[in-house]
Amino acid sequence: MLTRDPVALFIQFFQRALPTFSPQAETLLSQVSEEDLQTRQFRYIFSVNTMIHISHMIEDAAVQAVRPAELHVSFQYLSRIEDQSLRYERIATRVTGLWLYAVPDTQLPSWPNIYFMDTSNSALVNYWFLVAYGPGLSMTLLAEEKSSETNKPHGRVYEGFYTFDEEIAYKLLNLLHLIFPAQVAPPVPPELL
Repeated sequence: MLTRDPVALFIQFFQRALPTFSPQAETLLSQVSEEDLQTRQFRYIFSVNTMIHISHMIEDAAVQAVRPAELHVSFQYLSRIEDQSLRYERIATRVTGLWLYAVPDTQLPSWPNIYFMDTSNSALVNYWFLVAYGPGLSMTLLAEEKSSETNKPHGRVYEGFYTFDEEIAYKLLNLLHLIFPAQVAPPVPPELL
């Protein structure tokens, strides 16, 4: 049964999309080049370090895009941006907009081009995602935290997918617009980029 709750639609979108991607292991990152990784789509269960590696690849692509792109990033908790504050300050000056999604457990940075979406009291706090979207660029990382008491010694673990499919990015950005209509503009359809 479909619901009209935008956050529930986000979760349903994730659950429907996840099985459509081929599973890969963390060892994939050590077996392929960065260029090859930018053309692969896959499903995974990854550690925080591997998630950061893929996130950096998407961030770098957004910064290096020939034509400016927007970047939507979930940190789950705003305090998690502190270790990467210099990197993200640079990113904020290079993209058309940097949308940060998180629980505000620390002060919001005062960088240019940032928009903040408070995910407190929402299931979105369980998701780590990045979407780089613009002319000639579409990269999406969407993962749900699967950490539990049983795997706490191993740290946070995420299950999700990575894709360069522009339709996936477009649909995800549409859902973010439905959840935060005042802060996230409807995305431009891929055929009009």
